[in-house]
Amino acid sequence: DDEAKKRGGIYEMHALAVKLFREMLFSPAGEDAREYLKKRGLSKATAEEFDLGLSERSGQTLARVFEKQGFAPDDMEASGLVLRRNDGTGFFDRFRGRLMFPIHSESGKVIAFGGRALAEGDEPKYLNSSETSIYRKSHVLYNLNRARKPVQAAGFSILVEGYMDVIGVYAAGIHNVVATCGTSLTNFQARSLRRHASEL
Repeated sequence: DDEAKKRGGIYEMHALAVKLFREMLFSPAGEDAREYLKKRGLSKATAEEFDLGLSERSGQTLARVFEKQGFAPDDMEASGLVLRRNDGTGFFDRFRGRLMFPIHSESGKVIAFGGRALAEGDEPKYLNSSETSIYRKSHVLYNLNRARKPVQAAGFSILVEGYMDVIGVYAAGIHNVVATCGTSLTNFQARSLRRHASEL
Protein backbone atom coordinates (compact mmCIF):
# COMPACT_ATOMS: atom_id res chain seq x y z
CA ASP A 1 0.00 0.00 0.00
CA ASP A 2 1.00 3.68 -0.20
CA GLU A 3 2.05 3.82 3.46
CA ALA A 4 4.36 0.79 3.07
CA LYS A 5 5.90 2.33 -0.07
CA LYS A 6 6.51 5.58 1.80
CA ARG A 7 8.20 3.72 4.68
CA GLY A 8 10.29 1.78 2.15
CA GLY A 9 11.48 5.07 0.64
CA ILE A 10 12.40 6.41 4.09
CA TYR A 11 14.45 3.27 4.84
CA GLU A 12 16.17 3.73 1.48
CA MET A 13 17.02 7.38 2.23
CA HIS A 14 18.51 6.37 5.59
CA ALA A 15 20.63 3.66 3.93
CA LEU A 16 21.90 6.25 1.42
CA ALA A 17 22.65 8.70 4.24
CA VAL A 18 24.74 6.12 6.15
CA LYS A 19 26.84 5.49 3.05
CA LEU A 20 27.40 9.19 2.32
CA PHE A 21 28.22 10.06 5.95
CA ARG A 22 30.70 7.18 6.20
CA GLU A 23 32.45 8.21 2.98
CA MET A 24 32.72 11.78 4.27
CA LEU A 25 34.26 10.66 7.60
CA PHE A 26 37.02 8.71 5.86
CA SER A 27 37.69 11.39 3.23
CA PRO A 28 40.20 14.26 3.64
CA ALA A 29 37.28 16.44 4.86
CA GLY A 30 36.84 14.11 7.86
CA GLU A 31 40.28 14.70 9.36
CA ASP A 32 39.03 16.75 12.36
CA ALA A 33 36.26 14.26 13.10
CA ARG A 34 38.72 11.34 12.93
CA GLU A 35 41.05 13.25 15.27
CA TYR A 36 38.18 13.69 17.73
CA LEU A 37 37.46 9.93 17.64
CA LYS A 38 41.15 9.18 18.16
CA LYS A 39 41.21 11.46 21.24
CA ARG A 40 38.19 9.56 22.57
CA GLY A 41 40.13 6.30 22.13
CA LEU A 42 38.09 4.94 19.21
CA SER A 43 39.90 2.98 16.53
CA LYS A 44 39.08 3.12 12.82
CA ALA A 45 37.79 -0.47 13.06
CA THR A 46 35.33 0.51 15.81
CA ALA A 47 34.16 3.56 13.85
CA GLU A 48 33.56 1.29 10.85
CA GLU A 49 31.77 -1.36 12.92
CA PHE A 50 29.32 1.25 14.24
CA ASP A 51 28.97 2.89 10.80
CA LEU A 52 30.00 6.29 12.18
CA GLY A 53 30.03 9.14 9.69
CA LEU A 54 30.27 12.87 9.16
CA SER A 55 27.59 15.19 7.79
CA GLU A 56 28.85 17.73 5.31
CA ARG A 57 28.96 21.31 6.59
CA SER A 58 27.21 23.01 3.64
CA GLY A 59 23.98 21.14 4.33
CA GLN A 60 23.30 20.31 0.68
CA THR A 61 24.59 16.75 0.24
CA LEU A 62 21.55 14.65 1.17
CA ALA A 63 19.05 17.08 -0.31
CA ARG A 64 20.84 16.96 -3.68
CA VAL A 65 21.27 13.18 -3.69
CA PHE A 66 17.63 12.54 -2.72
CA GLU A 67 16.41 14.90 -5.45
CA LYS A 68 18.71 13.24 -7.98
CA GLN A 69 17.42 9.80 -6.96
CA GLY A 70 13.88 10.99 -7.69
CA PHE A 71 12.38 10.88 -4.20
CA ALA A 72 9.14 12.85 -3.93
CA PRO A 73 9.41 16.12 -1.96
CA ASP A 74 6.80 14.98 0.61
CA ASP A 75 8.70 11.72 1.18
CA MET A 76 11.98 13.62 1.57
CA GLU A 77 10.39 15.79 4.24
CA ALA A 78 8.84 12.74 5.93
CA SER A 79 12.31 11.15 6.25
CA GLY A 80 13.35 13.78 8.81
CA LEU A 81 16.80 13.90 7.16
CA VAL A 82 16.15 17.09 5.23
CA LEU A 83 14.10 20.19 6.07
CA ARG A 84 12.03 22.31 3.72
CA ARG A 85 13.21 25.90 3.24
CA ASN A 86 10.87 28.55 4.67
CA ASP A 87 10.39 30.10 1.25
CA GLY A 88 9.46 26.69 -0.23
CA THR A 89 12.31 26.70 -2.79
CA GLY A 90 13.74 23.33 -1.83
CA PHE A 91 15.43 21.46 1.00
CA PHE A 92 18.54 21.53 3.17
CA ASP A 93 20.13 18.80 5.32
CA ARG A 94 19.02 18.55 8.95
CA PHE A 95 22.53 17.52 10.06
CA ARG A 96 25.47 19.77 9.13
CA GLY A 97 29.09 19.36 10.20
CA ARG A 98 28.34 16.73 12.82
CA LEU A 99 29.77 13.35 13.80
CA MET A 100 26.97 10.96 12.87
CA PHE A 101 25.77 7.94 14.86
CA PRO A 102 23.30 5.72 12.96
CA ILE A 103 20.49 4.37 15.13
CA HIS A 104 19.28 0.90 14.15
CA SER A 105 16.05 -0.97 14.70
CA GLU A 106 16.35 -4.20 16.67
CA SER A 107 16.47 -6.04 13.34
CA GLY A 108 19.42 -3.92 12.17
CA LYS A 109 17.88 -1.37 9.76
CA VAL A 110 19.03 2.26 10.07
CA ILE A 111 15.99 4.26 11.22
CA ALA A 112 17.47 7.50 12.61
CA PHE A 113 20.65 9.37 13.53
CA GLY A 114 22.26 11.19 16.39
CA GLY A 115 24.67 13.96 15.40
CA ARG A 116 27.36 15.35 17.72
CA ALA A 117 28.56 18.93 17.21
CA LEU A 118 32.27 19.20 16.37
CA ALA A 119 32.66 22.97 15.88
CA GLU A 120 32.97 25.32 18.86
CA GLY A 121 29.63 27.06 19.53
CA ASP A 122 27.45 24.62 17.55
CA GLU A 123 24.32 23.98 19.58
CA PRO A 124 22.82 21.68 20.62
CA LYS A 125 25.75 19.42 21.43
CA TYR A 126 23.68 16.41 20.28
CA LEU A 127 21.01 16.74 17.62
CA ASN A 128 18.77 13.72 17.10
CA SER A 129 16.46 12.74 14.26
CA SER A 130 12.87 13.84 14.58
CA GLU A 131 10.28 11.09 14.99
CA THR A 132 9.08 9.56 11.73
CA SER A 133 6.94 6.65 10.57
CA ILE A 134 9.97 4.34 11.13
CA TYR A 135 11.41 5.91 14.31
CA ARG A 136 9.88 6.49 17.74
CA LYS A 137 12.66 7.24 20.19
CA SER A 138 10.71 5.91 23.20
CA HIS A 139 10.61 2.49 21.45
CA VAL A 140 14.28 2.23 20.46
CA LEU A 141 17.47 1.29 22.31
CA TYR A 142 20.78 2.21 20.75
CA ASN A 143 22.89 -0.88 19.95
CA LEU A 144 20.18 -3.45 20.78
CA ASN A 145 20.61 -4.84 17.25
CA ARG A 146 24.19 -5.89 18.21
CA ALA A 147 23.60 -6.49 21.92
CA ARG A 148 20.65 -8.93 21.72
CA LYS A 149 22.67 -12.14 21.62
CA PRO A 150 25.34 -10.97 24.12
CA VAL A 151 22.52 -9.95 26.52
CA GLN A 152 20.95 -13.41 26.19
CA ALA A 153 24.33 -15.08 26.73
CA ALA A 154 25.22 -12.95 29.78
CA GLY A 155 21.74 -13.08 31.31
CA PHE A 156 21.63 -9.30 31.84
CA SER A 157 21.90 -6.02 29.95
CA ILE A 158 23.92 -2.93 30.83
CA LEU A 159 22.25 0.44 30.26
CA VAL A 160 24.47 3.50 29.79
CA GLU A 161 23.69 7.11 28.94
CA GLY A 162 24.83 7.84 25.40
CA TYR A 163 26.18 6.68 22.06
CA MET A 164 29.86 7.22 22.92
CA ASP A 165 29.40 5.38 26.24
CA VAL A 166 27.97 2.37 24.41
CA ILE A 167 30.75 2.36 21.82
CA GLY A 168 33.51 2.72 24.44
CA VAL A 169 32.16 -0.15 26.56
CA TYR A 170 31.54 -2.31 23.48
CA ALA A 171 35.05 -1.63 22.13
CA ALA A 172 36.45 -2.75 25.51
CA GLY A 173 34.89 -6.17 24.92
CA ILE A 174 31.63 -5.85 26.89
CA HIS A 175 28.95 -6.35 24.27
CA ASN A 176 25.70 -6.59 26.28
CA VAL A 177 25.41 -2.77 26.42
CA VAL A 178 22.66 -0.41 25.21
CA ALA A 179 21.56 3.22 25.66
CA THR A 180 18.33 5.17 25.40
CA CYS A 181 18.21 7.75 22.58
CA GLY A 182 18.16 10.93 24.63
CA THR A 183 15.18 9.92 26.79
CA SER A 184 14.54 8.41 30.19
CA LEU A 185 13.91 4.66 30.12
CA THR A 186 10.38 3.89 28.95
CA ASN A 187 8.14 0.91 29.66
CA PHE A 188 8.44 -0.15 26.03
CA GLN A 189 12.26 -0.12 26.20
CA ALA A 190 12.23 -2.04 29.50
CA ARG A 191 9.98 -4.68 27.92
CA SER A 192 12.31 -4.89 24.90
CA LEU A 193 15.22 -5.68 27.22
CA ARG A 194 13.12 -8.08 29.32
CA ARG A 195 12.51 -10.20 26.22
CA HIS A 196 16.25 -11.00 26.11
CA ALA A 197 17.17 -11.16 29.82
CA SER A 198 15.35 -10.45 33.09
CA GLU A 199 18.16 -8.47 34.72
CA LEU A 200 19.25 -4.91 33.87
